[in-house]
Amino acid sequence: MRLGVIRRMSSSFTRAVELLPPSLNWVNNDYYVGSGTGLDVVNKATGSVVMTSASASDTDVDKAVQSAHAAFQTFRDMPAAERGQLLLKAATLLEERTADFAHLETLDTGKPFYESEMDVGTGVDALRFIGGIVQNYHGSHYDLGGSFGYTSREPLGVIGGIGPWNYPLQTACWKIAPALACGNSLVYKCSEYTPLSTVALAALFKEAGLPSGVLNIVAGEGSVGAAITSHPNISKISFTGSVPTGKRIMSKASDSLKKVTLELGANLLLSYLMM
Repeated sequence: MRLGVIRRMSSSFTRAVELLPPSLNWVNNDYYVGSGTGLDVVNKATGSVVMTSASASDTDVDKAVQSAHAAFQTFRDMPAAERGQLLLKAATLLEERTADFAHLETLDTGKPFYESEMDVGTGVDALRFIGGIVQNYHGSHYDLGGSFGYTSREPLGVIGGIGPWNYPLQTACWKIAPALACGNSLVYKCSEYTPLSTVALAALFKEAGLPSGVLNIVAGEGSVGAAITSHPNISKISFTGSVPTGKRIMSKASDSLKKVTLELGANLLLSYLMM
């Protein structure tokens, strides 16, 4: 039995290496070689480095934001039904490639393969759910007795997403799907510890038909997240991570009155569940 487990682990690692991207950054619907310091991708089972790619610098972040800002000018006018169909197409592609994405996730996070498969499945669920409801997401009409008023829901612009290390693909789907569904473009920072599946997801969105520049991925340490948070052309930050980092993001975002969504902590919950 132990020999069988080892063989499955070896097979998973081999397939994951075959799927490694040429770069950990994605700008304008293509892999983008950053100009920052080298970023190692480590096999969590062995501690060995499986690839090294340049991280994003402040200049690279600015290029990604400018790409997203330009794409937003036309993507915002795409009908909601079409944006929904795009997300549904991405969900189907992701579901068809569950095994490949699970191999990457296992290499990156060290999770058992079956758990990585579950994480891919929850990502598929998120894309499919958001893609299915977006065309029903609209404003309201108010009868004012002889006149009327109405509300119109408008996209914000460029969204900055910052994801965690522990559920990289799942969280990326949770952040990317609502942003795109509502007509926004996105610059997303994956964790420097687990970047692989997020970059692969961006390539999958291109295959699903997402226009160039709408989704951009930048990899690197905290300085990359700081560059996103402080960039003047980003309208909102969505962050998942620690409380101290969340406080810094909220403080920095207040300089330009950016909207902020924070999902913080959870150590106590995990500790309780493990007791």
